[in-house]
Amino acid sequence: MDYFEQLGLSRDASTTDIKKAYRKLANKYHPDKNSDSDVEEKFQLIKTAYDAIVDPKKRSVYLKSNYTLITNPREVADTFWQNALR
Repeated sequence: MDYFEQLGLSRDASTTDIKKAYRKLANKYHPDKNSDSDVEEKFQLIKTAYDAIVDPKKRSVYLKSNYTLITNPREVADTFWQNALR
């Protein structure tokens, strides 16, 4: 899923809009405030999405890379070689 979709935003959202959406969802899905079973996982997804798009530099990289942010280049290399050796 797209990080902007996870926060309920369009791709042209401002930093202020991103922060507002994050605060709203973080309050709703924070494990200390909600006792549902899947809340912790949802909260982590929201936090990951926020971290990737709140910073204008990271957001630019994310948007340029077809909405996937590469955080660990080793994962890309491992995936490449796994697929190549099949």
